[in-house]
Amino acid sequence: MPFCLIGGTVLTPFRVLDPGVVVVGENLITAVGGEKVRGKGLREIEVGDLLVVPGFIDLHLHGGGGHDVMEGTLDALETIAETHARGGTTAFLATTLTGPMDEIEAALDAIGKACASEDIAGAKILGAHLEGPYLNPEQAGAQNPEYLRIPDPKELENLLKKYPCLKRVTLAPELPGGLESGKLLRAHNVMASIGHSDATYQQVLEAVEAGFSHVTHLFSATSIVRRIKAYRFAGVVEATLLLDALSAELITDGHHLPPSLIRLVVKTKGTDRVCAVTDAISAAGLGPGEYELGGLPIIVESEVPPDFEAQPPAGSYVAKLADRSAFAGSVALMNRVLKTLVDLVGLPLTEAVKMVTWTPARILGISHERGLLAPGMCADLVVLDDAFSVKMTIVEGKIVYQNL
Repeated sequence: MPFCLIGGTVLTPFRVLDPGVVVVGENLITAVGGEKVRGKGLREIEVGDLLVVPGFIDLHLHGGGGHDVMEGTLDALETIAETHARGGTTAFLATTLTGPMDEIEAALDAIGKACASEDIAGAKILGAHLEGPYLNPEQAGAQNPEYLRIPDPKELENLLKKYPCLKRVTLAPELPGGLESGKLLRAHNVMASIGHSDATYQQVLEAVEAGFSHVTHLFSATSIVRRIKAYRFAGVVEATLLLDALSAELITDGHHLPPSLIRLVVKTKGTDRVCAVTDAISAAGLGPGEYELGGLPIIVESEVPPDFEAQPPAGSYVAKLADRSAFAGSVALMNRVLKTLVDLVGLPLTEAVKMVTWTPARILGISHERGLLAPGMCADLVVLDDAFSVKMTIVEGKIVYQNL
Protein backbone atom coordinates (compact mmCIF):
# COMPACT_ATOMS: atom_id res chain seq x y z
CA MET A 1 0.00 0.00 0.00
CA PRO A 2 1.51 3.38 -0.97
CA PHE A 3 2.54 5.75 1.83
CA CYS A 4 4.71 8.78 2.41
CA LEU A 5 7.40 9.69 4.93
CA ILE A 6 7.01 13.29 6.05
CA GLY A 7 8.86 15.80 8.21
CA GLY A 8 12.34 14.28 8.29
CA THR A 9 15.64 15.41 6.82
CA VAL A 10 15.96 13.69 3.45
CA LEU A 11 19.42 12.99 1.93
CA THR A 12 19.11 11.81 -1.64
CA PRO A 13 22.31 11.77 -1.08
CA PHE A 14 23.05 14.53 -3.62
CA ARG A 15 20.53 16.93 -2.09
CA VAL A 16 19.40 17.72 1.44
CA LEU A 17 15.69 18.42 1.92
CA ASP A 18 14.80 19.66 5.39
CA PRO A 19 12.02 18.99 6.00
CA GLY A 20 11.46 16.57 3.16
CA VAL A 21 8.85 14.17 1.87
CA VAL A 22 9.33 10.80 0.17
CA VAL A 23 6.31 9.16 -1.45
CA VAL A 24 6.56 5.37 -1.72
CA GLY A 25 4.48 3.48 -4.29
CA GLU A 26 4.03 -0.27 -4.62
CA ASN A 27 7.77 -0.88 -4.98
CA LEU A 28 9.14 2.37 -6.42
CA ILE A 29 9.61 5.90 -5.19
CA THR A 30 7.01 8.11 -6.85
CA ALA A 31 8.01 11.55 -5.52
CA VAL A 32 10.72 13.27 -3.47
CA GLY A 33 10.60 16.89 -2.38
CA GLY A 34 8.92 19.28 0.01
CA GLU A 35 5.35 19.61 1.24
CA LYS A 36 3.94 20.03 -2.27
CA VAL A 37 4.68 16.39 -3.21
CA ARG A 38 2.50 14.94 -0.43
CA GLY A 39 -0.13 12.76 -2.03
CA LYS A 40 -3.75 13.08 -0.98
CA GLY A 41 -5.28 10.05 0.63
CA LEU A 42 -1.92 8.35 1.29
CA ARG A 43 -0.98 6.92 4.65
CA GLU A 44 1.46 9.34 6.27
CA ILE A 45 4.32 8.28 8.54
CA GLU A 46 5.75 11.16 10.54
CA VAL A 47 9.54 11.01 10.79
CA GLY A 48 10.25 14.48 12.14
CA ASP A 49 13.73 14.92 13.67
CA LEU A 50 14.88 11.77 11.88
CA LEU A 51 17.09 11.22 8.84
CA VAL A 52 15.78 9.54 5.66
CA VAL A 53 18.41 8.12 3.30
CA PRO A 54 18.60 5.52 0.52
CA GLY A 55 18.83 1.93 1.68
CA PHE A 56 22.36 0.72 2.38
CA ILE A 57 23.97 -1.57 -0.22
CA ASP A 58 26.60 -4.00 1.03
CA LEU A 59 28.81 -5.54 -1.67
CA HIS A 60 30.65 -7.86 0.75
CA LEU A 61 28.66 -9.80 3.34
CA HIS A 62 29.31 -13.36 4.57
CA GLY A 63 26.75 -13.80 7.31
CA GLY A 64 24.93 -12.58 10.37
CA GLY A 65 22.59 -13.60 13.15
CA GLY A 66 24.57 -16.78 13.74
CA HIS A 67 24.37 -17.99 10.14
CA ASP A 68 26.80 -18.10 7.23
CA VAL A 69 26.24 -17.96 3.46
CA MET A 70 28.31 -21.16 3.22
CA GLU A 71 25.57 -23.12 4.99
CA GLY A 72 23.90 -23.22 1.58
CA THR A 73 20.30 -22.99 2.81
CA LEU A 74 17.46 -20.55 2.24
CA ASP A 75 16.82 -20.39 5.99
CA ALA A 76 20.38 -19.23 6.63
CA LEU A 77 20.17 -16.61 3.89
CA GLU A 78 16.87 -15.30 5.24
CA THR A 79 18.28 -14.94 8.75
CA ILE A 80 21.26 -13.07 7.31
CA ALA A 81 18.94 -10.82 5.29
CA GLU A 82 16.76 -10.07 8.31
CA THR A 83 19.74 -9.44 10.59
CA HIS A 84 21.30 -6.88 8.28
CA ALA A 85 17.97 -5.20 7.55
CA ARG A 86 18.02 -4.22 11.23
CA GLY A 87 21.21 -2.31 10.44
CA GLY A 88 19.68 -0.53 7.45
CA THR A 89 20.94 -2.80 4.67
CA THR A 90 18.32 -3.12 1.94
CA ALA A 91 20.39 -5.00 -0.67
CA PHE A 92 23.58 -7.05 -0.60
CA LEU A 93 25.80 -9.55 -2.36
CA ALA A 94 25.88 -12.85 -0.49
CA THR A 95 29.58 -13.66 -0.23
CA THR A 96 31.14 -17.11 -0.09
CA LEU A 97 34.30 -18.23 1.69
CA THR A 98 37.18 -20.40 0.55
CA GLY A 99 36.22 -24.02 1.11
CA PRO A 100 35.60 -27.33 -0.67
CA MET A 101 34.14 -26.68 -4.13
CA ASP A 102 31.03 -28.74 -3.44
CA GLU A 103 30.23 -26.49 -0.47
CA ILE A 104 30.81 -23.38 -2.56
CA GLU A 105 28.49 -24.71 -5.24
CA ALA A 106 25.82 -25.53 -2.66
CA ALA A 107 26.06 -21.95 -1.42
CA LEU A 108 25.79 -20.57 -4.96
CA ASP A 109 22.79 -22.78 -5.64
CA ALA A 110 21.01 -21.46 -2.53
CA ILE A 111 21.84 -17.87 -3.45
CA GLY A 112 20.40 -18.36 -6.91
CA LYS A 113 17.18 -19.72 -5.43
CA ALA A 114 17.01 -16.85 -2.93
CA CYS A 115 17.44 -14.27 -5.69
CA ALA A 116 14.52 -15.80 -7.58
CA SER A 117 12.29 -16.09 -4.50
CA GLU A 118 9.83 -13.46 -3.34
CA ASP A 119 9.50 -15.12 0.05
CA ILE A 120 12.89 -14.18 1.55
CA ALA A 121 12.28 -11.59 4.25
CA GLY A 122 14.66 -8.73 5.07
CA ALA A 123 17.21 -7.21 2.73
CA LYS A 124 17.21 -8.03 -0.99
CA ILE A 125 19.86 -10.50 -2.14
CA LEU A 126 21.27 -9.06 -5.36
CA GLY A 127 23.43 -12.04 -6.25
CA ALA A 128 26.58 -13.88 -5.25
CA HIS A 129 30.11 -12.68 -4.59
CA LEU A 130 32.65 -15.49 -4.92
CA GLU A 131 35.56 -14.71 -2.58
CA GLY A 132 38.01 -17.55 -3.00
CA PRO A 133 39.26 -20.13 -3.49
CA TYR A 134 41.49 -18.46 -6.11
CA LEU A 135 43.52 -16.41 -3.61
CA ASN A 136 47.22 -15.98 -2.90
CA PRO A 137 48.37 -17.96 0.18
CA GLU A 138 50.72 -15.06 1.02
CA GLN A 139 47.64 -12.91 1.61
CA ALA A 140 45.21 -15.54 2.88
CA GLY A 141 44.06 -13.53 5.90
CA ALA A 142 41.22 -15.46 7.53
CA GLN A 143 40.52 -17.57 4.43
CA ASN A 144 41.26 -21.23 5.17
CA PRO A 145 44.62 -21.97 3.45
CA GLU A 146 43.76 -25.67 3.19
CA TYR A 147 41.33 -24.95 0.35
CA LEU A 148 43.14 -22.23 -1.59
CA ARG A 149 43.85 -23.10 -5.22
CA ILE A 150 45.23 -21.71 -8.47
CA PRO A 151 42.63 -19.98 -10.67
CA ASP A 152 41.13 -22.39 -13.17
CA PRO A 153 39.39 -20.51 -16.02
CA LYS A 154 37.57 -23.63 -17.20
CA GLU A 155 36.24 -24.33 -13.72
CA LEU A 156 35.27 -20.66 -13.35
CA GLU A 157 33.48 -20.68 -16.71
CA ASN A 158 31.45 -23.68 -15.62
CA LEU A 159 30.44 -21.81 -12.45
CA LEU A 160 29.43 -18.75 -14.48
CA LYS A 161 27.25 -20.85 -16.79
CA LYS A 162 25.73 -22.88 -13.99
CA TYR A 163 25.08 -19.99 -11.59
CA PRO A 164 23.88 -16.80 -13.32
CA CYS A 165 23.48 -15.28 -9.85
CA LEU A 166 27.26 -14.71 -9.81
CA LYS A 167 27.80 -10.94 -9.95
CA ARG A 168 31.31 -10.58 -8.56
CA VAL A 169 34.45 -12.68 -8.15
CA THR A 170 37.44 -11.83 -5.94
CA LEU A 171 40.73 -13.47 -6.90
CA ALA A 172 44.48 -12.82 -7.02
CA PRO A 173 45.34 -11.85 -10.62
CA GLU A 174 49.07 -12.53 -10.24
CA LEU A 175 48.48 -16.27 -9.84
CA PRO A 176 48.68 -18.51 -12.90
CA GLY A 177 45.34 -18.32 -14.68
CA GLY A 178 44.43 -15.07 -12.93
CA LEU A 179 44.53 -12.80 -15.97
CA GLU A 180 42.65 -15.33 -18.11
CA SER A 181 40.01 -15.46 -15.38
CA GLY A 182 39.71 -11.67 -15.45
CA LYS A 183 39.11 -11.69 -19.21
CA LEU A 184 36.51 -14.41 -18.77
CA LEU A 185 34.67 -12.43 -16.09
CA ARG A 186 34.67 -9.32 -18.26
CA ALA A 187 33.21 -11.33 -21.15
CA HIS A 188 30.40 -12.50 -18.85
CA ASN A 189 29.82 -8.97 -17.48
CA VAL A 190 30.76 -10.10 -13.97
CA MET A 191 32.78 -7.77 -11.76
CA ALA A 192 36.38 -8.94 -11.39
CA SER A 193 37.88 -7.79 -8.10
CA ILE A 194 41.50 -7.90 -6.95
CA GLY A 195 41.70 -9.35 -3.47
CA HIS A 196 43.85 -11.46 -1.16
CA SER A 197 46.58 -10.52 -3.59
CA ASP A 198 50.35 -10.04 -3.38
CA ALA A 199 50.53 -8.37 -6.80
CA THR A 200 53.03 -5.67 -7.71
CA TYR A 201 52.04 -2.44 -9.44
CA GLN A 202 52.98 -3.86 -12.85
CA GLN A 203 50.86 -6.94 -12.22
CA VAL A 204 47.93 -4.73 -11.20
CA LEU A 205 48.26 -2.85 -14.50
CA GLU A 206 48.03 -6.17 -16.34
CA ALA A 207 45.00 -7.06 -14.26
CA VAL A 208 43.22 -3.82 -15.18
CA GLU A 209 43.92 -4.51 -18.85
CA ALA A 210 42.48 -8.00 -18.37
CA GLY A 211 39.21 -6.69 -16.93
CA PHE A 212 39.68 -6.19 -13.19
CA SER A 213 37.89 -3.04 -12.03
CA HIS A 214 37.58 -3.21 -8.24
CA VAL A 215 39.71 -3.97 -5.16
CA THR A 216 38.40 -6.05 -2.27
CA HIS A 217 38.75 -4.62 1.28
CA LEU A 218 41.73 -2.37 0.54
CA PHE A 219 44.57 -2.67 3.11
CA SER A 220 43.20 -6.03 4.26
CA ALA A 221 45.09 -8.89 2.55
CA THR A 222 46.41 -6.56 -0.16
CA SER A 223 50.13 -6.03 -0.84
CA ILE A 224 51.94 -2.78 -0.12
CA VAL A 225 55.25 -1.30 -1.27
CA ARG A 226 58.19 -3.60 -0.58
CA ARG A 227 61.89 -3.76 -1.38
CA ILE A 228 63.37 -6.35 -3.72
CA LYS A 229 67.17 -6.18 -4.11
CA ALA A 230 67.20 -2.56 -2.92
CA TYR A 231 64.44 -1.48 -5.35
CA ARG A 232 60.99 -0.52 -4.18
CA PHE A 233 58.04 -2.25 -5.80
CA ALA A 234 54.60 -0.71 -5.34
CA GLY A 235 51.80 -3.09 -4.43
CA VAL A 236 48.03 -3.35 -4.70
CA VAL A 237 47.44 -0.55 -2.20
CA GLU A 238 49.56 2.01 -4.04
CA ALA A 239 48.20 0.94 -7.42
CA THR A 240 44.63 1.35 -6.18
CA LEU A 241 45.33 4.85 -4.91
CA LEU A 242 46.94 5.81 -8.22
CA LEU A 243 44.68 4.23 -10.83
CA ASP A 244 41.31 5.82 -11.59
CA ALA A 245 40.32 2.63 -13.41
CA LEU A 246 40.00 0.88 -10.04
CA SER A 247 37.26 1.39 -7.50
CA ALA A 248 37.76 0.11 -3.97
CA GLU A 249 35.95 -0.88 -0.82
CA LEU A 250 36.91 -0.29 2.81
CA ILE A 251 35.82 -2.12 5.96
CA THR A 252 34.92 0.86 8.13
CA ASP A 253 33.84 -0.85 11.34
CA GLY A 254 36.12 1.22 13.58
CA HIS A 255 38.61 -1.64 13.98
CA HIS A 256 39.97 -2.75 10.60
CA LEU A 257 41.30 0.67 9.58
CA PRO A 258 42.32 3.81 11.46
CA PRO A 259 40.64 7.07 10.42
CA SER A 260 43.83 8.36 8.78
CA LEU A 261 43.93 5.54 6.21
CA ILE A 262 40.26 5.96 5.39
CA ARG A 263 40.75 9.70 4.92
CA LEU A 264 43.79 9.00 2.72
CA VAL A 265 41.79 6.79 0.37
CA VAL A 266 38.83 9.16 0.22
CA LYS A 267 41.12 12.15 -0.38
CA THR A 268 42.95 10.30 -3.15
CA LYS A 269 40.06 8.61 -4.95
CA GLY A 270 36.93 10.49 -3.87
CA THR A 271 33.68 9.04 -2.62
CA ASP A 272 32.51 8.24 -6.16
CA ARG A 273 35.10 5.44 -6.40
CA VAL A 274 35.22 4.22 -2.79
CA CYS A 275 32.45 2.40 -0.99
CA ALA A 276 32.18 1.02 2.51
CA VAL A 277 31.32 -2.61 3.31
CA THR A 278 30.81 -4.69 6.42
CA ASP A 279 32.57 -7.94 5.37
CA ALA A 280 30.34 -9.24 8.15
CA ILE A 281 30.50 -12.86 9.27
CA SER A 282 27.99 -15.10 11.03
CA ALA A 283 28.65 -13.44 14.40
CA ALA A 284 27.34 -10.09 13.13
CA GLY A 285 24.49 -8.89 15.30
CA LEU A 286 25.57 -11.15 18.16
CA GLY A 287 27.92 -10.44 21.05
CA PRO A 288 31.50 -11.26 22.02
CA GLY A 289 32.61 -14.87 22.29
CA GLU A 290 34.21 -17.77 20.44
CA TYR A 291 32.99 -18.69 16.96
CA GLU A 292 34.14 -20.43 13.76
CA LEU A 293 34.77 -19.11 10.27
CA GLY A 294 35.41 -21.48 7.37
CA GLY A 295 36.71 -24.13 9.74
CA LEU A 296 39.01 -21.71 11.58
CA PRO A 297 38.46 -20.82 15.26
CA ILE A 298 37.90 -17.10 15.83
CA ILE A 299 37.20 -14.79 18.72
CA VAL A 300 34.94 -11.75 18.81
CA GLU A 301 36.04 -9.04 21.22
CA SER A 302 36.31 -5.29 21.67
CA GLU A 303 39.96 -5.10 22.75
CA VAL A 304 41.96 -2.45 20.88
CA PRO A 305 45.68 -1.67 21.34
CA PRO A 306 46.05 1.33 23.66
CA ASP A 307 48.07 3.26 21.08
CA PHE A 308 45.59 2.67 18.23
CA GLU A 309 44.69 5.90 16.49
CA ALA A 310 41.04 6.02 17.55
CA GLN A 311 39.06 4.10 20.13
CA PRO A 312 35.83 2.63 18.69
CA PRO A 313 32.64 3.35 20.63
CA ALA A 314 31.69 1.13 23.55
CA GLY A 315 29.97 -2.03 22.40
CA SER A 316 31.86 -2.14 19.10
CA TYR A 317 33.32 -5.58 18.44
CA VAL A 318 35.49 -7.22 15.80
CA ALA A 319 36.35 -10.80 14.80
CA LYS A 320 39.93 -12.07 14.96
CA LEU A 321 41.66 -15.38 14.38
CA ALA A 322 41.96 -17.22 17.68
CA ASP A 323 45.66 -16.33 17.98
CA ARG A 324 44.77 -12.65 17.30
CA SER A 325 47.24 -12.56 14.40
CA ALA A 326 44.69 -11.17 11.93
CA PHE A 327 41.14 -9.92 11.66
CA ALA A 328 38.53 -12.44 10.55
CA GLY A 329 35.91 -10.17 9.06
CA SER A 330 33.70 -7.75 10.92
CA VAL A 331 30.62 -8.24 13.07
CA ALA A 332 29.23 -4.81 12.19
CA LEU A 333 25.92 -3.92 10.65
CA MET A 334 25.86 -1.18 8.04
CA ASN A 335 24.67 1.60 10.35
CA ARG A 336 27.87 1.05 12.37
CA VAL A 337 29.86 1.46 9.15
CA LEU A 338 28.14 4.79 8.48
CA LYS A 339 28.61 5.95 12.06
CA THR A 340 32.35 5.24 11.82
CA LEU A 341 32.66 7.32 8.64
CA VAL A 342 30.95 10.30 10.26
CA ASP A 343 31.94 10.16 13.93
CA LEU A 344 35.47 8.68 13.78
CA VAL A 345 36.67 9.61 10.29
CA GLY A 346 34.94 13.00 10.20
CA LEU A 347 33.43 12.80 6.72
CA PRO A 348 30.52 15.08 5.83
CA LEU A 349 27.24 13.22 6.28
CA THR A 350 26.27 13.46 2.60
CA GLU A 351 29.61 11.97 1.48
CA ALA A 352 29.44 9.19 4.07
CA VAL A 353 25.89 8.31 3.03
CA LYS A 354 26.99 8.22 -0.61
CA MET A 355 29.66 5.62 0.26
CA VAL A 356 27.03 3.17 1.52
CA THR A 357 24.30 3.89 -1.04
CA TRP A 358 24.92 5.41 -4.46
CA THR A 359 28.62 4.52 -4.77
CA PRO A 360 28.23 0.75 -4.21
CA ALA A 361 25.26 0.83 -6.60
CA ARG A 362 27.41 2.57 -9.22
CA ILE A 363 30.29 0.13 -8.72
CA LEU A 364 27.96 -2.83 -9.19
CA GLY A 365 26.25 -1.21 -12.17
CA ILE A 366 22.80 -0.81 -10.62
CA SER A 367 22.77 2.94 -9.88
CA HIS A 368 19.92 3.31 -12.38
CA GLU A 369 17.63 1.48 -9.96
CA ARG A 370 19.09 1.64 -6.43
CA GLY A 371 21.18 3.86 -4.18
CA LEU A 372 19.33 7.13 -4.78
CA LEU A 373 16.11 8.73 -3.57
CA ALA A 374 14.41 9.89 -6.77
CA PRO A 375 11.17 9.16 -8.62
CA GLY A 376 11.31 5.82 -10.43
CA MET A 377 14.04 4.38 -8.22
CA CYS A 378 13.52 1.25 -6.15
CA ALA A 379 11.78 2.12 -2.87
CA ASP A 380 14.67 1.14 -0.61
CA LEU A 381 14.96 3.57 2.32
CA VAL A 382 16.36 3.79 5.84
CA VAL A 383 15.19 6.06 8.64
CA LEU A 384 17.86 6.88 11.24
CA ASP A 385 18.10 8.93 14.41
CA ASP A 386 21.01 11.28 15.15
CA ALA A 387 23.00 8.41 16.71
CA PHE A 388 22.58 6.36 13.49
CA SER A 389 20.28 3.86 15.14
CA VAL A 390 17.90 2.39 12.58
CA LYS A 391 14.26 3.29 13.13
CA MET A 392 12.83 1.86 9.93
CA THR A 393 14.07 -0.15 6.95
CA ILE A 394 12.01 -0.24 3.76
CA VAL A 395 12.83 -2.75 1.01
CA GLU A 396 11.08 -2.37 -2.35
CA GLY A 397 8.24 -0.46 -0.71
CA LYS A 398 7.75 -2.89 2.22
CA ILE A 399 8.60 -2.01 5.80
CA VAL A 400 10.78 -4.96 6.86
CA TYR A 401 12.00 -3.49 10.15
CA GLN A 402 10.57 -0.82 12.42
CA ASN A 403 11.59 0.63 15.78
CA LEU A 404 9.80 3.98 15.86
